[in-house]
Amino acid sequence: MSVAQLTVSQWEGGTVRNEIVSNPTWSQVEGAVRQLDNVRFNDLYLQPDAGNSETYLCVGGGGGRYVLAGVLAGDRFPTLVDPRRPPEPAELLRVGGQEGDYPANVVHDLDTTLEAVHAFWSSGSFDGPGLHWQEL
Repeated sequence: MSVAQLTVSQWEGGTVRNEIVSNPTWSQVEGAVRQLDNVRFNDLYLQPDAGNSETYLCVGGGGGRYVLAGVLAGDRFPTLVDPRRPPEPAELLRVGGQEGDYPANVVHDLDTTLEAVHAFWSSGSFDGPGLHWQEL
């Protein structure tokens, strides 16, 4: 396990309440991803180092449609992309308590999302076989 902290956000209108789990197990992380509903639970964050807020993975959306984007030190923003799909039409998702249009090729199903999250949870990095991270 390479993730030191899991943060799950719960939204009530414009107010957020964050639950922080230190050294989360895979079961806790998987449960948090499955809990995302694109309404009240629409974002979670995985940090390899709890003291480093410059590197993390965000999973947003829910209900079977997810966007995965990260931050690396040096203002780098890797995003999971499906290069086989076109970016249009855009899909409406709620992330961070706000609705937004996301290119279709960055919106993923639950299986792909769990695969990418597990790879990040295991390694603390944006890689993994069959995963295409692109800096957008």
